[in-house]
Amino acid sequence: MPQFVSKLQHNTYEKGEFSDEQPRNFDNTIDLIKNFPWDQERSLTDIQLTGPSVTIQDNDLNYLKLGLYFGGKFCVYYLDKGNHLYEYHTPDLDSVSTLVSDFFTQKLDLKLFEKHFFNVGNRAHFITKNFIYRLSTWYFLTLMSLFFIYLCIILLSSINKNNSGSLFLLCLTLFIFGSFLLYASSRYFKNRQQYLQISKGNNRFSFGYNDQQIVTYNKSDVQQIIYYAGKGNSSRNLSDDVEVYFKDGSAIKISNMLISAIDLLAKFKDPADNYTVPVNFKTKNLFK
Repeated sequence: MPQFVSKLQHNTYEKGEFSDEQPRNFDNTIDLIKNFPWDQERSLTDIQLTGPSVTIQDNDLNYLKLGLYFGGKFCVYYLDKGNHLYEYHTPDLDSVSTLVSDFFTQKLDLKLFEKHFFNVGNRAHFITKNFIYRLSTWYFLTLMSLFFIYLCIILLSSINKNNSGSLFLLCLTLFIFGSFLLYASSRYFKNRQQYLQISKGNNRFSFGYNDQQIVTYNKSDVQQIIYYAGKGNSSRNLSDDVEVYFKDGSAIKISNMLISAIDLLAKFKDPADNYTVPVNFKTKNLFK
């Protein structure tokens, strides 16, 4: 039999996060499945595509994923290269061996499976994500485009009305959006070289600048996280920053323009949906 890539997903992992990914033959893949801690992780798991599982990928980018199901059963998902998802429920791991064998020999009988009618976003649960966050140039270009479009609308409106009220509105709009654009631009150029790689299930994460000053940290070394929120505690407010303080007294500041503060804090939660380190929420003005 050929060797197919197989990988693990535990209950602390997020969508697209896998570990122990490497090519394995059929026997090694079966050993991987049988040695997975199914019973230990079942109690803390919601039944869904992302969860405790073993995923196998063939050479044609078809996937077979063994996960948990209700009542102590197991669920076998099959995703073909055309993004069609199939599902089959089995009472024990012994019957899984036959399905895995058929997958390795390309003899899998899809008549046993139930086909999903909606196939949007399925592949993200099967492919490996790198969890690298950078500030894209498109962020700044989008701000510029929106400002230009709004400015054109105001200019056309003032030309059509041709009165002092429209002129005042134009000046006010230019001042407000101009100030906003200057603020956003300064933050963009300040943080555009930040690099972050972090996932929920991995205790290690990397942060730095320019790809030359990247430092790897351990989540277990974090002492406290301070989340600065703007008005309304918006998770994507331009003023939101996250300060991460370590037990050795050092600290880093991660811009919310790089990753949403709420999304970042979720990386430090345990399976019971609790923060694993103290988190303080503070507020400050948008323009500083």
